[in-house]
Amino acid sequence: MIGYPLFKRAAALMATLALAACEPLQPIATRATPAEIQRAIADTADAPLAMVHVWATWCDPCREEFPEVVKVVKRFPALDVILVSADDPAETAAVEAFLSEHESPAGSLISTELNEAFITALSPNWAGALPATFFFADGKLVSEWEGQRTFEQYERTIVTLLKNLKGDPP
Repeated sequence: MIGYPLFKRAAALMATLALAACEPLQPIATRATPAEIQRAIADTADAPLAMVHVWATWCDPCREEFPEVVKVVKRFPALDVILVSADDPAETAAVEAFLSEHESPAGSLISTELNEAFITALSPNWAGALPATFFFADGKLVSEWEGQRTFEQYERTIVTLLKNLKGDPP
C-alpha cells in the first residue's frame, strides 16, 4: 500500500511530461543583423526555392496578409521560409505573441537595422515598403514583390518558379 501513492504520483508526473511533449513549440523571434540575414539566405542555397517575407506587427497590410503567409508555409513544407520582422528588436515578445496568435509554423528574425544595409541584404531594387517578399534559388534572387498578396498569388508564383527551376515550360 505504501508504494501505491508513490506509483500514482510517478504516473501523474509521466502523464504530465507526455502532455507537455505534445504541446506545439512556440515560435521564437531572434534578433539578426543584415549580415546575419544574408547568411540565413545563403544557407538556403541547397533548397529548390526559398522565400523571405518581411513584415511587421505595426503594419496593417502585413497583419492582414499574415494568415495567407502561414497557409503558404503549411502548403509548401519543402519551401525554405525566412520571416523577417521590421519591428523594433526590443519588441521581441510582441513579435512572438503575434506569431503564436497566428499559429505560425515558423519563427522570425527581427532585423536589428532598418537601413540601406538591411534593404540591400535582400534586394537593391526594394524600396523598403512592407510587406515584401523575395524568392531565392541557389542563393540568388529570382523574384520579388512589395505589397500585400493573396494565398492564390503566392501559390501561383511558387508553382511557376518551381516549374521554371526544374526546366519545365511555364
